[in-house]
Amino acid sequence: MQKIRETYPVDTAAKLFPPTARPTNTSVFRLSVLLKEAVNQEALQKAAEKTLERYPYMAVTLGKDGFETARTPFLVREEKGTPCAPLDLKKGGFLLRILWYGKRISVEMFHALADGAGGLAFLKTLLYCYLTALGAEINPEGKLLLPGETPQSGEYEDSFLKYYDGRKAPVQKMPPAFKIKGEPLPEGGRNVLHGVIGVEGLKKAARRQEATITEYLCALMVYSIYRECVDENVDDEPIVLSVPVNLRGTLPSQTVRNFFSIINVSVPPEYAKTFGGALQAIKTELREKTRAESLMDALAQSCGVMEHPVVKAVPQFMRDAGMRFVFAFFSEDVKTMTVSNVGMIDLPADMQPYVEHAESVIYPTERSPINCCLCSVNGKLTVSFIRTIKETGLMRFFFGFLTRETGEEVTVYANEWGTSDGQV
Repeated sequence: MQKIRETYPVDTAAKLFPPTARPTNTSVFRLSVLLKEAVNQEALQKAAEKTLERYPYMAVTLGKDGFETARTPFLVREEKGTPCAPLDLKKGGFLLRILWYGKRISVEMFHALADGAGGLAFLKTLLYCYLTALGAEINPEGKLLLPGETPQSGEYEDSFLKYYDGRKAPVQKMPPAFKIKGEPLPEGGRNVLHGVIGVEGLKKAARRQEATITEYLCALMVYSIYRECVDENVDDEPIVLSVPVNLRGTLPSQTVRNFFSIINVSVPPEYAKTFGGALQAIKTELREKTRAESLMDALAQSCGVMEHPVVKAVPQFMRDAGMRFVFAFFSEDVKTMTVSNVGMIDLPADMQPYVEHAESVIYPTERSPINCCLCSVNGKLTVSFIRTIKETGLMRFFFGFLTRETGEEVTVYANEWGTSDGQV
């Protein structure tokens, strides 16, 4: 029987999230699978308990000395509220939720706990435990962390510090970005609109443009924002997409914690006014900023600030105030929208028949009232928009363009928050 640790360290990136979290910026993301049969709550509860035993560094609360092992039972819940709702960080609660509704199983995590890749690892183990609790026989094929295994220290290491090579890479302030505006939804609600499309048709459309799927969809996002949100007579700021990049593709980290970098891709209005122009700008910036050397510079920027002797020496309340300043002026001020591609969920063959499709949702913020997240499984890609404003023109234009250009039918559905004009 493995020894239970009392505390786990907070990684370099995670230090930003607790001081900046609030109801309008919850720092809670969601990963879901849509099954072909209704969820069995009892089996899901058993699966959650087994999964948290395998991931003890996820069964934690936020304490003064880092993550502290939770002492209360964990309970799965039927989903009743809005997606990515705030977690109570001050009362010793868990930093994740496991929710079910109909045929959907969702994991919601506070971003300090893990990034999208870490969240997917947890979700895959949870789904494996759930299906085997129902009697399914599954060959894991080495594609997931199995219950009963002993957790390795590399799973909760701070890979930022491990791979930081000591280089200096000063953070440069970008100019203010264009901001999407609109009428707020009532009661602080969050509308989530999903569009499910076949991956093959999307791949063909991207190949015709000599682009990756991420480049193609980011370019379409910029073009959609320009067409539906920009006033050509007033707005002259660049449209900037904030794109998280998984650093595990560049460095051999096994961490389930955070290990990502944010790339801000800026498109001037003169390029954004056509899809071709937006795609040209996106491809140039994304390819330059995702080079290994550029990503190492981005890693150095994160570590250089957080590990600076002056920063580490000041009292915690001053560091927290500094974090809020950095978030406001070096993150919120310089982006239009976050577009996060969580990637393909690679399930063992025996698990695939049970899954219809997947969803991923990234929380909105005060100055980014619409954000977007992508993921795929079983040949279906889901584009998920979350918004705190009523206007839906951007999403309608985006999915309309996608249908015309790919020849693929897009299945669109939303949660109950509705729209300002009766359409999605």
